[in-house]
Amino acid sequence: MGKPPAEAKPVSPPEQKRASASGDAEALLLRNDTEEVWMPTEKKKENVARWVERLRRSQMVILTDYRGINMKDLTALRRALEKADGGYHVVKNTLLRLALRQAAIAGLEPYLEGPTAVALAYGDSVALAKAFREQLPSYPTLQVKAAWIPGQVLSPEALETLASLPPRPVLLGRVVGALQSPLAGLVGALAGVLRQLIYVLSVRSEQEGRPAEAA
Repeated sequence: MGKPPAEAKPVSPPEQKRASASGDAEALLLRNDTEEVWMPTEKKKENVARWVERLRRSQMVILTDYRGINMKDLTALRRALEKADGGYHVVKNTLLRLALRQAAIAGLEPYLEGPTAVALAYGDSVALAKAFREQLPSYPTLQVKAAWIPGQVLSPEALETLASLPPRPVLLGRVVGALQSPLAGLVGALAGVLRQLIYVLSVRSEQEGRPAEAA
C-alpha cells in the first residue's frame, strides 16, 4: 500500500499577503462565465470620481498610446498642453472605462487597449487640437488612437483636419474677403470658406449643448 497523501500545509499570513500583492495592482477582478467585474477600493473610487470630473469638464478627449515616451517627455507634453487650457494624463484602461461610462461619453471604449494617456481640452477644442499637433514631431512614437468631441468620435485623420482649421476669427475674415472678391470667383471661394466655418461652428455648438443657428 502506498503512503497516505501528505496533508496540505496551511498558508501563513505573510504568504497570503505576498499572494495578494502578486495580483492585479489596478483592481480586483471577479470573473464568471459571461462578464468581468471591477471591484475598486476606496482610493480607486476616488480616482474614478476625479476622472469623471475631468471628463465632464472636457470639450475634447484624445486617446493616445504613449509607448516609447519617458516620464520627462510626458511631463513636458502635459505642460505644453496646459498652455492651451488642456491636460495630459496617463491612466489605466479599466479605470478610464468606468469613468467614461459615468461621464456618459460613448464610443471610446473599443480603443482602450495597450498603454493609454489622455489629452483633455478644458477650453477651445480646436486650440487644443492645434497645440497637440504642434507637439507631435517631438514625440515620433506617440500614436493617436481616437478622439472625442460632444456627440462624435473622431479618427486620427479627422482630428488632423480639425487641427488644420484656422481660428474662428480668421474664418470670419475670409468670409468677408470672399464677399468682396470679384463675382467670378465668389461662388467657389465662399463654398470652401463656408464649409470650414460651418464645421467649426458645429463643433462649438455641440460643445455648448445647443444646435448651431443658421445665419
